[in-house]
Amino acid sequence: MRSGLSIRADNAASVLDALKQLTGMDVLVGIPADKAAREDSPLNNAEIGYLQSTGATVKIGDQTVTLPPRPFLDMGIEDTKPRTTAHLKAAARAVLEGNADAALIELESAGQIARDGAKAVIGSGDRLHPLSEKTLERRRQEGVTGDKPLYAHGFLLNSITYIVRKQ
Repeated sequence: MRSGLSIRADNAASVLDALKQLTGMDVLVGIPADKAAREDSPLNNAEIGYLQSTGATVKIGDQTVTLPPRPFLDMGIEDTKPRTTAHLKAAARAVLEGNADAALIELESAGQIARDGAKAVIGSGDRLHPLSEKTLERRRQEGVTGDKPLYAHGFLLNSITYIVRKQ
């Protein structure tokens, strides 16, 4: 007895190839240490981003500074989760259709959206723990205007990026 099902095209090979190409791919959002150097600080942007995200008490020169947690990456990624999830699902669909190039484009889009979400958290500054009066005074002395946390010169903001990589 025949099922009535007919195969119009066999794209199993392209599906397997797409799965092979994209298996173990990660979309990472953050501050890569190899691109995080700063001339104005003994710490690089990756270190500063980590300490700011988690909060810490650190000694910089002869000063001990306590940083409250300002989890800008976590907040930005969470803010963009519905949009990034849609792109990750589209990547999975593209793989199942055997289209590795389209899947990679969707992964790139997810990374861009999450990166921009983290940058938006810093850019608005309204959801981050406010700056201390001591920090505001230091900024005024240095001629830096504004009271947004994590945004004095834009170095940290500009270092946030994403990568799509194979594990």
